[in-house]
Amino acid sequence: MVLMMFLMLGLVGVVSANDGFGVFVNSNTNNIQFIDPATNETTGPWLAGQLGSYGGGLFDVAITPDGKTAFVSNFGDSKIFCIDISGGFNAEPQLVKGVRIGFFAEDMVITPDVKYVLVTDGGFSARAAVISIYDNGIIDPYLLKNNVFKNRYANAVDITPDGKTVLFADYFQGRAYSYALQNDGTLVFINAAWVLPFRPVNVTISPDGHTAIMACAGHSALVALAIDDTGLIYKTTTVPMPFKNGQSCVFNQAGDKAYYLSNSQNGGTKVVVLNVTGPGDVSPTGTNITVKPMRGTSQLFGVDTIALSPDENYLYVTNPTLSGGIAGINVIDLTLNTKVDDIKANGIPTGIAFTTIEE
Repeated sequence: MVLMMFLMLGLVGVVSANDGFGVFVNSNTNNIQFIDPATNETTGPWLAGQLGSYGGGLFDVAITPDGKTAFVSNFGDSKIFCIDISGGFNAEPQLVKGVRIGFFAEDMVITPDVKYVLVTDGGFSARAAVISIYDNGIIDPYLLKNNVFKNRYANAVDITPDGKTVLFADYFQGRAYSYALQNDGTLVFINAAWVLPFRPVNVTISPDGHTAIMACAGHSALVALAIDDTGLIYKTTTVPMPFKNGQSCVFNQAGDKAYYLSNSQNGGTKVVVLNVTGPGDVSPTGTNITVKPMRGTSQLFGVDTIALSPDENYLYVTNPTLSGGIAGINVIDLTLNTKVDDIKANGIPTGIAFTTIEE
């Protein structure tokens, strides 16, 4: 009886890939870690020193829909890395391959059909990369150079759930661009939305594909976009916000709520809860959650530094910037709208994502 109880208790902590777990990058220590959302325990650090140079800085993480593969960007090395995480929370991940893309790699998004990973630039290059995913690995990138984007900068990226429309945020010119993704990985321009005087640092598309929220630096406002079935941006709305300096946003699966991370000097680090009532119709609920300790006040381009747990009961907050960053993650209970836990990290965590729970 005692032996049986011991075995049962030992199995409680085993989290498989099917249970849903989190992956985050520690930017300055060049490794990744996993989170069990049931206990907030971590495993790792994993792959330290294998994900490019320490000085390059790891920024973003993106996970395939089946939860078996993760991609990590190394900014200074201009590379992304493909990692096998199919073993789940307790298994050591395996590095599959890295590929150099020719510009400072920062934001990433994986197409729903897991055919491509799109990467945008954290510097001043007016291009993006569309990289083919093949057999859990990656092949050489097809680069969309200046002759495609011309003077259109791409500093953050997201894709609609049907995989047909790609939105880019242009921080430098204050615009949003919509492109149609073709089967061969090329992008065909649809239209643009003028966002100035606001400068978007991130873009996030709703689960129904008809609303995009652009986090904006330097102002107490966000920009909401409405998108039709053809990928056309047909409405642009400026939404007043209680705090300056947005950096990340995440929708719930129902698409009626969104959580917006801001990090201003006066307001501190906050999560603003938003209502979403229709395509491009976004408004603050009045619920603002303080994140302590305060992080820095600048923003990373496109990096998703907040994520919902698979059951959507908790929000995990890393660092919207490295300057002033902390070696930890805050866990917010969305029923209580308050911080309930701190997770220690093996460095300064930035990008974070969770796998989905397979039924």
